[in-house]
Parts: sequence; structure tokens; C-alpha cells
Amino acid sequence: MYRIPRAELRAALPLMLLSTTAVLAQSAPPDTVALEQITVAGERRGAAFGANGGRMPNDPFVQGYTPKQTTTALKIPAPIQDIPVSVQVVPQELIQDRGALTVRQAIDTVSGVTSSNAIPGSQSFRIRGFNDGFSNLRDGFRETSNQQDVQGIERIEVLKGPASVLYGGNLAAGGVVNIVTKTPVDLNFANAALTGGSFGLVRPTFDVNQDLTGDGRLAMRVTGAFERTDTYRDFAYGDSKFVNPSLRWRPTAQDEIIVRAQVLQSNFSYGPYQSPLSRTTLRLPYSFSFSDPNLRDSHRNAERISYDWIHKFDDTLRFRSGFNASAVNYDIGTDRFAVLRFNADGRTVSRTFVTGPQHLRDYDWQNEFSGTFYTGDIRHDWLAGVETYWSFNSATSFQGTLPNLNIFAPVYGVTPSALRLSASSDASFTNIAGYVQDFVTLTPQIRLLLGGRYDVTDTVNLNRLTNRTSANAADRFSPRLGITYEPVPTTALFANWANGFVPTTQTTVSGATLPPSASEQFEVGVKQQAFDGRVQATVALFQVTRTNVPTPDPTNATFSIASGEQQSRGVEVDIAGEILPGWKGVASYAYTFADVTKDNRLPVGDLLAGVARHAGQVWTTYEFLPGSLLDGFGIGAGVRAETAREATLPNTFKLPGYVRLDAAAWYRFAIQGQPFRAQLNLQNITDRRIYDTDGANVLRPTVPFTVLASISTQF
Repeated sequence: MYRIPRAELRAALPLMLLSTTAVLAQSAPPDTVALEQITVAGERRGAAFGANGGRMPNDPFVQGYTPKQTTTALKIPAPIQDIPVSVQVVPQELIQDRGALTVRQAIDTVSGVTSSNAIPGSQSFRIRGFNDGFSNLRDGFRETSNQQDVQGIERIEVLKGPASVLYGGNLAAGGVVNIVTKTPVDLNFANAALTGGSFGLVRPTFDVNQDLTGDGRLAMRVTGAFERTDTYRDFAYGDSKFVNPSLRWRPTAQDEIIVRAQVLQSNFSYGPYQSPLSRTTLRLPYSFSFSDPNLRDSHRNAERISYDWIHKFDDTLRFRSGFNASAVNYDIGTDRFAVLRFNADGRTVSRTFVTGPQHLRDYDWQNEFSGTFYTGDIRHDWLAGVETYWSFNSATSFQGTLPNLNIFAPVYGVTPSALRLSASSDASFTNIAGYVQDFVTLTPQIRLLLGGRYDVTDTVNLNRLTNRTSANAADRFSPRLGITYEPVPTTALFANWANGFVPTTQTTVSGATLPPSASEQFEVGVKQQAFDGRVQATVALFQVTRTNVPTPDPTNATFSIASGEQQSRGVEVDIAGEILPGWKGVASYAYTFADVTKDNRLPVGDLLAGVARHAGQVWTTYEFLPGSLLDGFGIGAGVRAETAREATLPNTFKLPGYVRLDAAAWYRFAIQGQPFRAQLNLQNITDRRIYDTDGANVLRPTVPFTVLASISTQF
């Protein structure tokens, strides 16, 4: 046991005038900020079947594919068109239509966001070129142990740029992903679905919502999924069990309490997630295994419990208290490699594996007041809060080796070496903070965003093998400023400046904890509504600068080093909505130039690994309208493309660019009044071999050509 010590808490992009042609459209009154109570009711044809096939209520945050409001950007509900930051939303309907089975697949439609290598199932993303933070958000709570099945997701919100001003450190400089989970709604339904597909996939799911009292005072919802797959790589498989119960209680007209729980248990192989970081890997078939059937797979148990209590004093003042506790326990199998690289002969692969237990814990307690007041004709939508957050990571590693693998004449079924203890550590991060924010409506056309947060942090690492403790204490103020100008109700010009920081529990090979790093963003852009508000578009120019960026140590990826300064700048475009009745679509494009600008070790000018200069995607669907000859049929198609990306930092070789094609078709029908939806998804139709990189140690194949078929219904 050890004691956590107590601590006292380059150039900007010029502002550019972006002009655009306004189209005739209807919008909410420009001086409205949604702080009022949200009511869920009614139905819409375009999303008649939810993720499990049953009828779902209207979502005030998203209509079809069209994002309307967000809570992630300001921690209070606000129209996306009005706020001076870039935020994108991935709705449940889009996830279903694309047949996405993981969060990483679901988030493909957002510009500037890609997955990065991590423990299978974890939520690790590269946003605007950076994946230097190791926390994301779930229902607004920070988690390093974030584990989530898509069956439990209501929507995904992506806030671009440093988010420290509201959520503290440990978040990536490029932005943060907030997974909003399903909770009870004012509608009784029971949905079920069964999906099967390539590589032996079998996946039944369910979603049940019940108003227990008949008057909306007490409601319950339970979602769940079970999955089994053999994966696309030899000697690998995966299975999981997921249950997500939640309860909503309204004891008075002023109070609402939501309690969420979640259990995710899985067994999985590391084989599909690990390939040597080498050009030679790109020439091998996807199914080629660098693992061995004599290696043991891994096991994971993830659990979560949280509550949110909101008390509404009146229409101008409310109080929120929220708490989240989550835990993930890993039993890492012997199929996880610490060293997986080609030898000098170019034909044999050295393999060193690590195994052992790992335990992650997150505790987040938030208390905040928010409301509205006026100074003359000026409206203030304000927020003030305090937060206490603690995370803990404990790991013990044993190391062993396998005989070299000859890729031209592989021999499997070999005997691993004896295990030896290689590492044992505890790492903790403690954060106490206070934050304030004022979203000011000066006129119906002009809005200002002012905010700041003061954090006191302690980072402690204990090496149990040497009994050596290292610690970093820091206090930091993170400000954010923004402005929105709406010359017409459908067009908004915006600009913002924000700072952030990342205290980290990562350590060097010597056991020393890395110092905190800092980030700064400048951003300008334009938001445009079209087609009577059914389409929302955002164009943004940004520059993000990070210092002391943690990167994997090339000599030992288990540890990290801090580089000097890295910078990312570019342009992002996101468009989502319903162009015509029945015709929906999302499109995005990102130009990202991310490189090393100062460093004592890395070559200045080297590009950050895994970041494509150009990346874009289009996904569109059409569902034939009621009364038409093909009523009930829907079709969808999509394309995603990226240019070549650097595979390593320092730069040594590139991953080739690619174009990936996807398609979908579905049919809604009824048998004796029982509604059904049958759906077929084709992913990566041309079977392109596409790899993600961690930049230092391994490549991770993405999904090859995959066929998914599902049937869903409502009871």
C-alpha cells in the first residue's frame, strides 16, 4: 500500500471570414437555448424500427440522421447551430443502417476521427491527429476503463478540440468521444433481433422498456446482446455477454433520478489485433496468424454503476448531482505480444508475449448548478460545478517467448517458454476541480461562450518490483472562449480558442511518470442549415498544438516517452440529414496535416503515425415512402477513402491509401400484424486490406469483406 500525496491544485490561425449561400429554411428562434425539460413522445416513420427492430420515440437530440442538440459541448442541452464549437453526432439509426457492430465502426462517419490500436474492445480514438489522452466519456463521465457494446448506445457525440475546460485532463487534445447510453423513455416496447454473418458470427440482441407505474413516474429499460465469432484470423475467436439495465424515477415534478448499470463479460484472442509493424505484413493474407494455438486467450469483466439526479427549482435554476463507478478486470492471455517484429532476414518473426492480470477503476462525482438569468436584454445560460475524479490501474506482467515464426513455412503448435515476472505496478490519478461557464446571447445574432476550469491533480506510480514510487502534482487553469454570429437564421459563423492539459499515469522504462502535457486550439468555421432544417453542415479550420506528448517507447511499447511539440492543422467538413423525404445521408471530409514541430529525439517534420492527409466518406440511404410500389424497402450505400498514412513515428514506411465500399438493404413487413425488419449489410465489398497502426509496435487489420444478415421485430 502507498499513500497518494496531496498537491495544490504557436501561432494562431488568423480568423477567416467564411461566407456561404443561405437557403430558405425554418429554424428555432435564434435566441433560444434549450435548457427546458426535454419531453420524449410520438413516432416518426424514418426510424420506426429501433436498433432491435421496434418502434422508438422521437429523440430531441437527433431526428433521423439530422443532429439537433448536444449536451457534450456545454454540459447543458443546446442547439448545435448556436454553439461556437465543432460537435458531431452519430445517431442510433445511422449505426443500425450501416450494420456497425463496434463503436469504432460506428464513428467512421465523423470527420477527423479514426480508431487507434488498443486493448480489444476499448474506446481509443485518434481525433484531429492526436490520441494522447486515454479517457473518454460515457454519459458525460470520464472513464479510462470505458467498455461499451453498441446495443447499449443511444447516440455518440464527438466534441472537437481540447475538452479540459469542462471535463478535466486525461482527454486527447484533438477532442473527446461521449457515448450516450440508452435509458428509459415514455413508451412501452420490447424489441428483439438476431444477426448472423461472416466468420461464424451469431448475435442476438434485445431492448425492453416499460413504464412501471403508467404515469411516467417510474420506468425501466434493459438492453442486452450476446455475441460469438470465429474472427477472420486463424486460432482466434471472441464471445461476449452484455446487459445494460437502467431505471428512471420522478418522485416529484421537480426531480428526476436515473440509475444505470452495465455488465460486459467477454473472452477474446489478441491474434486479430496484432501484426508486425512492417511492410512485409501488408503482403500477407488477412487470415495469417502470428499467434499459436498453444497460447491462451484473454478474459474481461467490465462493470458499471452510475446515477444522475436533477432537481429543477424553477424554469431558471436547476441542480445536478452525478456519480459513476466503473471497473474492468482483465486476465491477459499469453497471446498478447510485447514484441512482434520481423528479424533482419525478412522472413522470420520474433515473438515475446506478456500475460497477467490488469485492473482498471474509475470514480467520477460531479455536482453542478445551471440556469438562466438576464442582464437587460442579454441572456445568460450559465453553469458552475465541482468534480472529483479518481482512476486506478494495477497490472502484473509475466513474459515468455515463442520460437521464431517463418512466414514462408510456419510451424504451429509449438511450446512456449517458461514465464518470468517482468513488471508489476500500480498507477493512480486524482483530480479535484471547479468550473464555470457562461453562454451569453447578446443579440439574436451574436452569442459568446466564456468558460474556465481549475484542476488540482496528483499522478502516482508505484513499481512493485523495485518498490520505487514516482509522482507528479500539478494545478492548471483551462480557459475557453468562443463566438457565434448568425447573419441569417440558417447560417452561423463561429470561432473559438481553448486550452487543455493531460496529466498521465504513463511511465518510462525507468519507472518515472511522464510530466503533464498542454494543448491549445484555434478554430474558425461556419454552420449551415438547409432543406427546412433537415440538413446540418459544419465546415471548420483548426490548429491544435500539443507539448510533452506521450508516445509509445519504440524499444518497449509497454512504456512511453514524451516528445517535444506536435501540431495538427487542417479543414473538416461534416454534413448530415434528410435531403428529401426518405433520402438520408451523411458525408464528411478531413484534410489533416499533423507533424513533429519540436523534439530532441524525433525528427522535426516527421508526420504523426496513422494520420491520413486526406480522408472522407459518404453514406446515403433511401427508404421508399408509404403508398409507393416498393413501400417497406430501403437501400443504402457508402464509400470511405483515405490517402497513404505513415505507419511509424519516426517515419519509416507508409500504409497505402484505400477505398472501401459498403452497402445495405432492408425490408419492413408484417406477418399477422407482427412487424419485422429484415436487413442485409455488405462491408468492405472489394475486400481491401486496411490496417490501423499504433505507430510503434503493431498493425491492426480492419474488417475484411463481411456479410451480415439480421431479422428484428417488436413485441
